[in-house]
Amino acid sequence: MTLPSLGALIAHRLPMRLIDSALEVGPDRALAELTVRADNPLFVAGKGLPAYVGLELMAQTIGLIDGMKCYLDGVPAKVGFLLGCRRYTAELNYLREGMRLVISVEMVFNGGEMFMFECQMAGEDGHVIATANLNVYAPRDPRKFFEGGVA
Repeated sequence: MTLPSLGALIAHRLPMRLIDSALEVGPDRALAELTVRADNPLFVAGKGLPAYVGLELMAQTIGLIDGMKCYLDGVPAKVGFLLGCRRYTAELNYLREGMRLVISVEMVFNGGEMFMFECQMAGEDGHVIATANLNVYAPRDPRKFFEGGVA
């Protein structure tokens, strides 16, 4: 199956849509990639992309999973909320320009609207650069959440 465009799968728009493409999206797992470029809004001249940006890359990759569900249901991708992170580790402080990164996420807990994912960010050679466990909240109706009602 050919995957839909990123714009159809995640609510982020450029320039804050940081992943370049979805490689694989399933009900519990997703893979995305990007190449580190100096035009990334979080890039630090002379250093690279701070490794902590990996958290957002992982979160956007997680968003692909719910985005695909929305796409298959014929509705626009919706926002989700990153609630917390456990054990983020990164081998590097900065990711250098030109690095191709592959981000993988796998759901390890599904509580209906609360989820936990094991995440990895690897170089194109497969060497893992960063790992984390991310907790997310994906309300069925984010508008109600923003309005203060029950989601």
